Formats: sequence, structure tokens, C-alpha cells
Amino acid sequence: MNLAYFRESTFSYEETLKNVKKEAEKASLKILGEVDLPNNQGKLFNICNEFWMSNILTVDKNLIGLLPCSLVVLKKDKKVLVGASTASLLGKVIQDPAIFETAKNIDKTLKELVNNSCGVGPLIVKKIKLYATTTCPYCKMEASWLDSQKIKYEHVLVDLNPYAGEEMVRKTGQMGVPVTEIVYDNGEEEYIVGFDKERLSEILQVKN
Repeated sequence: MNLAYFRESTFSYEETLKNVKKEAEKASLKILGEVDLPNNQGKLFNICNEFWMSNILTVDKNLIGLLPCSLVVLKKDKKVLVGASTASLLGKVIQDPAIFETAKNIDKTLKELVNNSCGVGPLIVKKIKLYATTTCPYCKMEASWLDSQKIKYEHVLVDLNPYAGEEMVRKTGQMGVPVTEIVYDNGEEEYIVGFDKERLSEILQVKN
């Protein structure tokens, strides 16, 4: 699971900063603070919505440490990158329907803010690889679900292909399966550990 969502901006650094503030206001988000990073690396924003905070803290005050309110504009290798923290971890830590819906809304809003600030569209999935074994029931469940959704994917059985198993561990540090590799049109990769139907449905834009 990716902890942040990054896109490369099509605008200059200064234009991107202006876009972030404009798009935040359009999305009814408040910029609670901004800090210039050392060595002219970029700028960090503390950006949030009071209703998100209220919904999350009503369930559990200890979740304050997981509030997804960080957004950063970075200068890196002559590129301008915009990234926001993801809320998916909230749904994993607390199995609560209200938290799940709030996290889903936060992710959607922040990704749209990042995309609009950068002048780009949503990421497009170009390739899916399912690392599995012949005996794993969850692997079979995921493969069956992907088939039912008519999703094209590469099915790799790591117990029959040790080189693929080594590749999976090298890329993810995970020994268990299933692991799903998602490759986007910009070359970025995301790895989903376990059969996470909610996350897969969101990425692949299908009903679960």
C-alpha cells in the first residue's frame, strides 16, 4: 500500500503553489499552515477539512496521528512534484464503516487536488501482475474475482517459479501471497498485499 500519492506537475514551481491554494479553496479545504523545506527543496502544507477531523476523532481520538493532512510540493531533478498523504491506512487500522467512508472521501478529494494542481488527469492502470501460489485460497479468490470482472492480468505462481518469488520479495519485502502489482501509465508501481477487494475495486474502477 502506498502511503502517499505523487504526480509530476506540468506547471512551474510557483504556478503549482498557486494552483494548490486555488484547488484547496475550491475543494473546501483549509490550509492550516505551510513551511518552506530546507535547501530550497519545496514547500509543505498542512491541509485539511474540519469535518474529516471531527468524523475521525469522534470514532477514536488516538487516530489524530493518522490524520491525512499533509501535502508537499517538491523540486526534484528539475521536476516539480506534488504529493499528498493517503487515508487508506485509516480503514486498515479501524474496521469502522464511518472511518472507511471518510477515508475514501479524503483520498478522492486529495487525489483530485493533486491532479488539478499539476494539470494532469487520473492515473491509468497499464499492467496488473498477481503473485500467487497453487495452494493459497486467497490467491484463488482474487484470481476468480479478477476473472469475473474481466480484468486482464499476469498470473505468476511463485511456488512454481522461484525467480518470480525472488522478484516479489525484492520489490515488496513480502514473503506471503497474494501480492498484486499495479503499474500505471506514468511508470509508477503500487503493491497490494493480500486480497484487498475494496482497494482493487477503487483502483480498477469496478463494483466489488
